[in-house]
Amino acid sequence: MSYFNPERRKHKSPLPMLILGSLCVFALYYAFAANQKTVPVLPENAVRPHLVYWLEENPDAWPAQDPIFNPAAVRRIYQRTDYRLLWFDNYSLSDTANDLLKQLTASSSGNPSSMVDYRYHLGYFDRTLRDTPQRLQMAAVLDVLLTDAFVSYAQDTQLDKLTPKSRPQRDITPVYNGGGGFELAGLTARRQSNTSSGRKYFRGYNRGSSNATSRYYMRSHEQAGSRERAADGIDRSRHYSSRYQRRYNNRSYGNSRFSAGGLPPRNGSRTYYDENGQPAVGRASEHSEGPYYEENTRYGGDATALRNELARMRDIAASGRWRPMPPGPAMTIGAKHPHVALLRHMLTLYGDYRGYYGYGGENDKFDRGLHESVLRFQERHGLKPDGIVGRETRKRLNLSPTARAQIIETNIRRRESLPNDLGDRFIQVNVPAYRLQYVENEWVKLSMNVVVGKKKHATPEITTRVSRVVFNPTWTVPRSILVNELLPKARANPTGMENMGYRVVSGSGEHLPLTPKNLSAAGAGSYLMRQMGGEDNILGRVKFEIPNKDDIYLHDTRARSLFSLTDRDYSHGCIRLEKPRHLAEALLRPQGNWDQWRIDQLTVGDETTEVNMKENVKVYITYWTAWVDGEGRLNFRDDIYGKDGLAANQW
Repeated sequence: MSYFNPERRKHKSPLPMLILGSLCVFALYYAFAANQKTVPVLPENAVRPHLVYWLEENPDAWPAQDPIFNPAAVRRIYQRTDYRLLWFDNYSLSDTANDLLKQLTASSSGNPSSMVDYRYHLGYFDRTLRDTPQRLQMAAVLDVLLTDAFVSYAQDTQLDKLTPKSRPQRDITPVYNGGGGFELAGLTARRQSNTSSGRKYFRGYNRGSSNATSRYYMRSHEQAGSRERAADGIDRSRHYSSRYQRRYNNRSYGNSRFSAGGLPPRNGSRTYYDENGQPAVGRASEHSEGPYYEENTRYGGDATALRNELARMRDIAASGRWRPMPPGPAMTIGAKHPHVALLRHMLTLYGDYRGYYGYGGENDKFDRGLHESVLRFQERHGLKPDGIVGRETRKRLNLSPTARAQIIETNIRRRESLPNDLGDRFIQVNVPAYRLQYVENEWVKLSMNVVVGKKKHATPEITTRVSRVVFNPTWTVPRSILVNELLPKARANPTGMENMGYRVVSGSGEHLPLTPKNLSAAGAGSYLMRQMGGEDNILGRVKFEIPNKDDIYLHDTRARSLFSLTDRDYSHGCIRLEKPRHLAEALLRPQGNWDQWRIDQLTVGDETTEVNMKENVKVYITYWTAWVDGEGRLNFRDDIYGKDGLAANQW
């Protein structure tokens, strides 16, 4: 029996299927080939008219929602590159552009509550780059915003505005060249090796490299003996440690090749020659500040200018044109709100919004001209210049002209309590501004951020002078800090405190270990406690002694992160300096052969060196909550210690 009963079937011919399949394959091949032939190729100079129009002829015609935050720098970049796209290969982002986007995203992740996302246009990039841009204008806008974000990131990195977490050692980072430009450079050791990574580097803003002038110092043993030390005013009588002996009288410095911008090599090393003519390597301080370049900006602080501003504020108050801004949402560029018109009116009264901005536009729209005037207002009031009219900026805007006039009157009296002529060379520390200025002949040669005393440890107003500069200073602990803070720590962990350089000092000056007996004697007032000079010293590597009854001085600090804050009242009364080595060089230059490298060599190890000042340099520690600067701008600051007697000026 057969399980199979074959029967006749009708077989379909495979020919139609073969023909259809062939047609499909042919159609796909033809479409692919046609697509390959029609991939848009971006003409080299096609974007030039757009860029010239947006950046030069009519900035207000900028088509994107995001503004250009660095218009002058961006304009210079495209001028030097003949207005060509910098971040695109045809209509696709280049490898360098993708590297930049990764770095910007990484930087933003460490600053979740800041304006980093907005300044780096990350939201715009996220919305726009989901698809490859196919239109010429779209590619041009993206290129300009990438360049603007790059400049913003370069500035933030140079000024250390980003938190360390937001600046991981990734593929690229902007590096500032002394010639005035930025360029991308590698961070990792792989980039520094001879192995090519195949990356492309953006050179559009490299305005020429500058070769720093090398200095050559020859100091023979005969020339640099005790006579030179006496001439320089150096006192080495207090050698608290013999581990690091510096022999400047036996050292001759040779030339060195600096890195870009005249900065020292990244590892801090420098080649010089000893008395035998043999090369050796000296290591710069970990916090070397690089070469000191004078600022040369006008110094203000004139009482007459304050009187003129007093009359102006009284006129505004009497005119009745000023009215406060009511509560409302935060506003920034691009916003459209009824309060924008009032904001424009207020800034016009204050003198921050001026007609020459010439952007025009709607009165209730937050345009670019208003953005620039808000930045100016924020800078004059010591606020973070982010262009956002938020809570703090609204408070300052709502400080009435009458209150401002009262603040100006108070500060006129403060200025008049000082000499009319502050001297040919002087230092001013303005406590409410958290700012130090070193002035020569009415020109500011150096300025820096400072940290001042907390309200309960208020930094006093003092007129004094700089008596000496101390490198690797020791710190004799004040009794209040000793009893309330350090003695409990020393009793709990004496070994750790000794490792940080703390010693008990007997009446004869002998340094004693932190035993319970010695600590008890220090607590009773019979002995002192002192921290030896070195890396862990709380005063840092440089101290400036300024005689005064309050035992206040200017000094370096290990807490460098505080200088990036807007409010910097954190000390016990002394003034911590952002750039102490630069100040030391500025003060000591007139009295000998003082430069960056000599100071860097004196700020390593733990040997204490004192240099007496030959020339009288006055120091004015002031409390100015209103003053007119060298550019003629009226500045206000918060009354951090409540000395003005005006609640509206205390936040």
